[in-house]
Amino acid sequence: MKKKFIYIFLIVGCITIISCEDNLDIEQQGVISTETFYQTDTDAVEAISRVYSQWRGMYFNQFFLKNLLSDDVYAGGGSRGDNPNYEDINEYQFTDNSSVVAGYYADLYTLIYYCNLILDNFDGTESNTIARVVAEAKTVRAWANFDLVTLWGTPQLVTHVLSSNEYQQPNSTASEIWKQVETDLTEAINSGALPSKTSVDDKETGIRLTNEAAESLLGKAYVFMEEYAKAATLLKKVINTGLYELYNGDYGDMLRETAEFSSESVFESNSINDNDNADQGTLMWGLMIGWRADALYLYTSPVYPAGWGFANPSSDLYDAFVEMEGEDGYRLKQTMKTFNDLKNTMGVYITSNYVYGNTGYFMWKHRFVASEVISSSYGFYTSTNFRWIRYAEVLLLASEACLESGENNNALAYINEVRERAQLQALSSLTLDDIKKEKRLELCGECVRYQDLVRWGDAATVLAEQGKNIPVLNSDGTVKKDQWTNSSYGFVSGKHNLLPFPEEELSVNPNLVQNPKW
Repeated sequence: MKKKFIYIFLIVGCITIISCEDNLDIEQQGVISTETFYQTDTDAVEAISRVYSQWRGMYFNQFFLKNLLSDDVYAGGGSRGDNPNYEDINEYQFTDNSSVVAGYYADLYTLIYYCNLILDNFDGTESNTIARVVAEAKTVRAWANFDLVTLWGTPQLVTHVLSSNEYQQPNSTASEIWKQVETDLTEAINSGALPSKTSVDDKETGIRLTNEAAESLLGKAYVFMEEYAKAATLLKKVINTGLYELYNGDYGDMLRETAEFSSESVFESNSINDNDNADQGTLMWGLMIGWRADALYLYTSPVYPAGWGFANPSSDLYDAFVEMEGEDGYRLKQTMKTFNDLKNTMGVYITSNYVYGNTGYFMWKHRFVASEVISSSYGFYTSTNFRWIRYAEVLLLASEACLESGENNNALAYINEVRERAQLQALSSLTLDDIKKEKRLELCGECVRYQDLVRWGDAATVLAEQGKNIPVLNSDGTVKKDQWTNSSYGFVSGKHNLLPFPEEELSVNPNLVQNPKW
């Protein structure tokens, strides 16, 4: 009898355990598996929307990393040590554990991951909608790889979603990355799935990537690869469509809301003024670069009276403008303002002992007014679109490509189009140095200068004393150029040509080899 009770107990126990396991085997709510998601046009559009969202969210990190590495801006902020990570980048004192470098590196691979999810699950033959999404994913992946190869040289090449045993990828070669950039963009362009604008005034089509945006990026890649004839052919094709022209309003409004999706926009990330979604950290860019509110009286000026004062224009940038345009140059006045400009025309004055990292110049083309900001507990966020590539850059890339491939007449025509808008006299002859100077002024503070200096071989000379002296703008309007000095500073040839692979990446990936001298 005792054995019978034991057997009954065991049977009941087993049934209870099985029943509990069944009850615990509950499908996770609020998620969709990859096996069931990538099926329809709607799924594809949702997936590419995530790609665009990630891309837009990277603008903050891109803006500060690339511009602080250049000679266009000082790190700025409230005082020395306000943001030591930015100061280290700007003064060339950063190491392989820089959070700024690591953040952008991670951003790029996250973007590639979202693109690969699409490209692993769709081949583009399913429908016209999916074909477009696939072409967009290839274009964005190429853009991410462009920055990886130009900034890090030999990063990992990731062309599919990695399984757990594939995480420790070795370095690729620069040629492999460039080949993938070319392949992705060529396939996107040749697919016929990317639309073109319907006219130069079309503000709708360019909200997503167009065929001409992909061609512009491929043309830019060819310039960096020094395949100038290919670049010239492709960039001229974009120009000859007649679908783009330089913005013809006030130059200083070109990067503001009033000029969003203008005739000059080749691609920009869309933003909306939505108070229900104000606190998005990726949008703090506007607050960061806004003029320093606790150091300046701004309330009678047209500029929104808040900001933390990072990324102030350098005196070297101002001097470069004056050399080409004079102190009253149209483009100079529409790009930055001097402290005297602000004091005499807007009643702005200094309310603290000094403005840190500032030599009396303030960026004007990156300003904001009340209608372009969303107030929050931190200060404000901007709803202004982020520009990734505009037609002026296409013209200057085409000018360089044509000059290097012997098409001097086209090279002159393209650079003079930019100069005409800047109200400068047309050039009658052209050198590469002319293009370098023009490009710096036209695209200052727009994330292109550092990569250009490196590829031209000019970085070691131009950036040799970057970070040696840190200036302040005193309360009386005078400038002390060496309020702080560094004993270690400046671009080191053979080291800073490439950024370091982040220390945290090396610690988990023994197959990744660090760049030289890091």
